[in-house]
Formats: sequence, structure tokens, C-alpha cells
Amino acid sequence: MLWEMTLGPDDLVLSSGSLDNPPIEVLIEAAVAGGFAGLTLWPAVYPADPAIGERIRDAGLTVVDMDAVIVWVGPDDPGGPYYEEAPREAVFEAAAALGASGVNSLLVCPGSATKEQAVEAMASLADQAAEIGADVYMEFSRNRPIPDPATSAEVVAATGRANCGLTVDFWHVFYGPGDFADFAAIPGYLIGAIQLNDAPVEPHEDLAWATRYLRCVPGEGAMDLSGALRTIRGAGSEAPITLEVFDSARLETLGPVGFARLLGDATRRLLEEIED
Repeated sequence: MLWEMTLGPDDLVLSSGSLDNPPIEVLIEAAVAGGFAGLTLWPAVYPADPAIGERIRDAGLTVVDMDAVIVWVGPDDPGGPYYEEAPREAVFEAAAALGASGVNSLLVCPGSATKEQAVEAMASLADQAAEIGADVYMEFSRNRPIPDPATSAEVVAATGRANCGLTVDFWHVFYGPGDFADFAAIPGYLIGAIQLNDAPVEPHEDLAWATRYLRCVPGEGAMDLSGALRTIRGAGSEAPITLEVFDSARLETLGPVGFARLLGDATRRLLEEIED
């Protein structure tokens, strides 16, 4: 399943979160104007309504994944919601109704979780996703039970599920344990989703706040994006690139359509750089 993606490495995907989850007609207009081929949708905002999926397809776009389902790891599960997310069943219902090919996931627990517990959680999630013909991806970060690229790859591989892979969010790699160089040793087929963004040259003192509101347009920050993408592509990843850039000030200034165009143009320049 991870090797049968509807979009490929040259396709760009727009996360609805980058535009602060506007009405679907605004999101579609912005995605088309920015030259995007697909969308990532937040299921708490875009419900299981087949009419929404039809409008997206009529515009020539694909729903790449729903972002995200939250999964408790280990014992003493207090029950959701853990954040502001949609319930697990609602996420899968939305994925099925909107025709999403994947579901992103975030693992949570009160302390440190074992790798075995993470494998068990992801295997269960992959089995549920398989029922609707979808892939499932695990997004790692410094504040997750499995925080680094190498261990995360071990977890998804250990599930033994062909539809289980990784979400690589550049922000979390940049600020987390591990490094982009780690992906040279990770089989590219395990990477189901790439979330591209850049980081401020001067780090913000409140990283949690910056994570939600101060990500940078690709090429405007401190990351070596060209080097990172070359490493990931060199390992064999064929995943499309999703723009997940939470920059509330820029969005307010440019509006959804203008910001989507900026993101698309900046990323295409980056990809041309890599090809040269």
C-alpha cells in the first residue's frame, strides 16, 4: 500500500492546517491557485461528508491523509479526547467518506513507553486502516513516546503491516533527537508522508508556541532543506511533499490564496534546486 500512493515525489500537498482550516471552498480555491495536487485535512474540522470528497475530486485534487488520530500507548488509558482531536472512529469515518488514502497518527502516554507498546498500538491502528483500504503513518517528535527517526522506523517495520509507515515532519526532526542524516539508513518505502516547513533562524524561546504559529516558508529559515530532501529521496522515499507551515502572521497578511501560492512557489524552487 505504501508503495502504491496515488501521488508521487513531484506532487505537492497542502495541509488545511497551514491555512487555519478554512471553509472547504476556500481551501480548494487556494490549493488550485497554489498548484497543489492534494490535500491533508484535519478531521475535527472536515467531517465524514461524501459531498466534501466529491467537491475536492471535482477540482482535480486528492485527499492524501487525515491528520490526525491520537493513540494512547501503554496502560491506564484515561480515554479521549487527549487534545482537541476528533475521536478515533470519527477520523476513520472521515477518511473513508472523503476518500483519503492515509491517516496520520500521534502516540501519547503519561511517561515513557516501550517500543513494544508502540508497535502494538501501531499494528492495531494499521489493521483498522486496512479495513477501509488506507495506510497509517506514525508522526514522531521530541515530546512523543518514540521521539527519534531511527527508533520510529524500527517501530513501524516491526508491526509487519505493509500499510504502516512514518510521517516525517521537518520541524520535529530539526528540533528533536536524531538528525536528517539518520534517514540515509532508513528504507525509503517506510516513509508515507513528508511534512515540509522551515524553522526561524533565531529560535523562539517558546518552542511549543512556535510549533503552532511560527513555522517558516521553505527557504526562509535555518534548515538545510535541500540536503535533507536529498537524503530522504536518496534512501528511496517516493512520498509526496505536504506543506505544513503554521505562520499565522503571514497567512493574515496574504490571505489563504496568496499564502498557498507562496508555499507552492517556494517549494517548487526548492525542488528545482535539488534537481540541478
